[in-house]
Amino acid sequence: MRIMDFSEADCNNCYKCVRTCKVKAIKIIDNQAQIISDLCTACGHCLAVCPQNAREIHSDLDDVKKALKNDEKINISIAPSFRGFYEKSDNFIWGLKKLGFNLIEETAVGADITSKLYENYISAGNQEIYITTCCPSVVLLIEKYYPSLIPYLMPFTSPMISHGYLLKKDNPKEKTIFLGPCIAKKHESLSKKYTGVIDAVLTFDEVSKWLEEEDIDYLNGETCEVDKFGTNFGNSYPVVGGILEGIRGSIENKGLTQLKVDGLDECIELFDELSKGSISGTCVEVSVCRKSCLGGPSGSNVSSTTFSRVQTLKKYLNENDKKIKDNKLVDSVNFGASFKNKKIEEKMPSEEEICEILLTLEKKSKEDELNCGGCGYDTCREKAISIYRGMSHREMCIHYMKKCADKLSNEIFENSPNAILILNNKHEIIESNMAFSRYFGISPKEVKERSVEEFISRERLEKVSSGGENIIWKKQSFLDGTLYMRVSIISMNSKEGILILLTDITSDELRKEEIRNLKEKTFEITQTVVEKQMRIAQEIASLLGETTGESKVAFNKLKDVFNKEESL
Repeated sequence: MRIMDFSEADCNNCYKCVRTCKVKAIKIIDNQAQIISDLCTACGHCLAVCPQNAREIHSDLDDVKKALKNDEKINISIAPSFRGFYEKSDNFIWGLKKLGFNLIEETAVGADITSKLYENYISAGNQEIYITTCCPSVVLLIEKYYPSLIPYLMPFTSPMISHGYLLKKDNPKEKTIFLGPCIAKKHESLSKKYTGVIDAVLTFDEVSKWLEEEDIDYLNGETCEVDKFGTNFGNSYPVVGGILEGIRGSIENKGLTQLKVDGLDECIELFDELSKGSISGTCVEVSVCRKSCLGGPSGSNVSSTTFSRVQTLKKYLNENDKKIKDNKLVDSVNFGASFKNKKIEEKMPSEEEICEILLTLEKKSKEDELNCGGCGYDTCREKAISIYRGMSHREMCIHYMKKCADKLSNEIFENSPNAILILNNKHEIIESNMAFSRYFGISPKEVKERSVEEFISRERLEKVSSGGENIIWKKQSFLDGTLYMRVSIISMNSKEGILILLTDITSDELRKEEIRNLKEKTFEITQTVVEKQMRIAQEIASLLGETTGESKVAFNKLKDVFNKEESL
């Protein structure tokens, strides 16, 4: 089952997750971040830093709600870090009871058992190195990236699993859930070797939101104690050094030094040293989260900073001095654990292939390898290897994209059919392209630092530079009316000067002039024809008038003759 990944619709190509992931388990496919499960240590830090909140985390919350609705008994193993995340921790327990949970016990009960197991193991052993196994992300890191260190892992279950065994032993027909700030616990609970131990894992963020939805104001509610406490040693597990403090006697008796490491980058640095054999004779407490469990990624909405959580938890420990150990091992429960080599051997490109990829990134020499880390990889060579493995692409390199943009800009600038001028604040030409030289017969060298006021009026320039009003697509003639251009004058803000674009419209203007001349000639010809037709019409009318009069006279004479004949 996939525990976590990024939401496709929300990924915004910022690569912050790639920069955060120390094991580079994030692949960029079609500009979408995707977690590669086989490489992931389930720490969840990549999701915590995502500025787009583009995160999808497997949640058991609906199943838990459904079980409670069906009146099933559900018991909680609550991580001891809750005393740091929730200042009013006893009020928070009351809130959980209001949600309907049955027993609520501190996972510190399991931590006390883990401490006892560690003590016995160190006392009976002869190893040079001992590594704690409370953090599931640390275990995954070693299994996948440092399998040579597996023999140094103390072979016992984590406090969550140990406590889960106890809860199931006492309440076999009831469900058990773990509540804490850790995403990796979701992964651990689903491991086949622990099937049926933890039925669900909820985070502080999930439950805090749930309380709000149910209008349960635990801050102003009653106080309520957990059903079973752990000792202060178990409750100190979330604090850096808390695990080692509980087993200090065994460590000192063996003459071992103590190393406390928190943060994935420091874990990697330490494991590199241990793999080389440069460190020995030590017992190491390791956590992938800064400030150990108090820096867990799924409690960020509960309290503000890890420092405030540390202070809150330490204050609780000082005020509640539970040092009487009640961590007697249960003979019927096997708290042993085994670990496997899960390393994936990834193909490495040859030196020649790396160099070829670097060339495609415009990295032609060592000086071009800036190693800025903007793409998420510490060096350009690591970036090239990630491209070879299909984990990333060239466009993730900021400097490569800038060079591409500059190259494209230069191509547009030099090959544009439009004349382009760039001015400084004194209206002097600092850059011109070849199109300007062709139109005006002046080379770029000759025109440089000349005032553009030879071509464009000061009034127009001042309107743009002082008034901030760009002039777009205004017609102007040059070279004594032999060149017509559309002029655009654009401010590049007060500090950067002015951009001028000149578009040749001479052929259009000449064509317009030809059409205008043709219209005028056509008008003259038409007027002449009309005047001639009018004269002809007048002449025809005059002739028609004369012949009509003559016809009338002849008709009258004929009429007289006819009348005379009638009278005879």
